[in-house]
Amino acid sequence: MAAYAAAARDSTPECPVFIVSGGDIMQGTLISNLTAGASTISAFNAIGYDAVAIGNHEFDWGVDALRERIDEADFALLGANIYERATGRHPAWIKPWKIVERDGVLVGFIGMTTRSTPTSTRPINVVDLEFRSISEALDRYIPEVREAGADFVVAVMHEGGFCSDDGECDGEGLEALRATTEQYDYAVTGHTHSLVETEIRGVPVVQSRSNSTAFGVGRIDRDSDGNVSARLIGIRETYADVLPPDPALLDLIAGFQGEVAHLVDRVVTRLETEIRKPRRGDLMLGRIIADAQRAATGTQIALMNSGGVRRGLPAGDITYGTLFELQPFGNRLVTMEMSGESLLDALEYGMKSDGAELQLSGVRVTHAPTARAGDRVLRAELFDGTPIDPTGRYTVTVNDFLSIGGSGFTMFLEGSDIVDTGIVDFDALVEYLEGQPRPLPVPTQARWVSAGG
Repeated sequence: MAAYAAAARDSTPECPVFIVSGGDIMQGTLISNLTAGASTISAFNAIGYDAVAIGNHEFDWGVDALRERIDEADFALLGANIYERATGRHPAWIKPWKIVERDGVLVGFIGMTTRSTPTSTRPINVVDLEFRSISEALDRYIPEVREAGADFVVAVMHEGGFCSDDGECDGEGLEALRATTEQYDYAVTGHTHSLVETEIRGVPVVQSRSNSTAFGVGRIDRDSDGNVSARLIGIRETYADVLPPDPALLDLIAGFQGEVAHLVDRVVTRLETEIRKPRRGDLMLGRIIADAQRAATGTQIALMNSGGVRRGLPAGDITYGTLFELQPFGNRLVTMEMSGESLLDALEYGMKSDGAELQLSGVRVTHAPTARAGDRVLRAELFDGTPIDPTGRYTVTVNDFLSIGGSGFTMFLEGSDIVDTGIVDFDALVEYLEGQPRPLPVPTQARWVSAGG
């Protein structure tokens, strides 16, 4: 990415180049997680980023760690819609916007964070914060940024949307931009890990997928009469064998890699065939993770949120480092006793029209995917065939994210005899896999069974 950024600068000598990101920059690899994101900040400093929207996963190590990362960054980490509950003001350590000057051009960046942050990171990490309206934040700050002297105003958002093949685009981030009444000049979105190429009232809105697999290049011009025009030049995919890597970044990364190599390269298991990861549904990898959690705690049932399954796995040897990318968040396992009624409510909430949001172990569910919400679960039974009784009691394992209502699963707040085991979900997965035969026997039988066949 550093090489591509340098090439983009060199290709437009007549224009200053600014580099921004839609957020969630620090989560998901051993190199980043073992330093609570400090290694990524070092890399982004070296690449030359100018502004980054604070993402929900920037809070994964708590506010104190994020404050340290902000102090270490040479670029702005922005959150214009983040407020303290107690005071109704922005935290002193968060900037809503920043103007960056380069070659005499002043660009004002306003950063926004998804309002779903309290349910998409550990809620306890943001309990003292509020994530308010994105459109209201933009309408408040766009005039302020222009009055401060910005030539152009760019919205940098950790919220986005999706575009269909026919060019129709929608989503919470795009709705927020449509609701904004003040004029911005360009918008970079994030969070939804998707390709967004659209315009809202003639202004480009761009999202370049995820995981540094692509980047967007846009251009903003102002003519002699002061008229501003902007356009997306294109979304460009990044390939490791097209440009030579930046030597300084290689040295930086090599230092961090050396610190974790003894972990990264250790072979944990082996797969005969590749396991791909769809976005949602009854995931084979989700079954494996849930089985590992049930084995670690000895409960009747384990339930795992689909959003915690972060990648597929290739055929062949599977290393510790690869597994970490599969399950990077470091959640702890929590056991509880639940009523059958609450358990069924959780299963019902976990089945959406476009696929399951819960991965299952110890329980199998027959569902009607096209039924209305609330009527999709037709039958649930333990693996031995015993039906789940609404009046019964069951021992259940979930991660600490779910146990406190993450992703809206408030049913787990109704559990009793709640125990934080202290077992990290990733450690449970590694121990489970190391105890299995090689190659790994994969659970192929469906656990969400469609009544339609």
